[in-house]
Amino acid sequence: MTWAIGIGLGLLLLVYLASEIATHGDKGKDFRSFFNVFKKDLIFVIPLFAVAGVLYYTFFG
Repeated sequence: MTWAIGIGLGLLLLVYLASEIATHGDKGKDFRSFFNVFKKDLIFVIPLFAVAGVLYYTFFG
């Protein structure tokens, strides 16, 4: 059960981090531009979490 909570918190952190980066990159335009930047940032953030997960399980798993 704890792994499900960990996955849920990880997904929330992914969305939060991508939205923060998108907010910084949007510069006050409309929602369509925000969601386009958000999608691009998700493509950037997801591999970072994958690498972090591999490193975590390599050293601590």
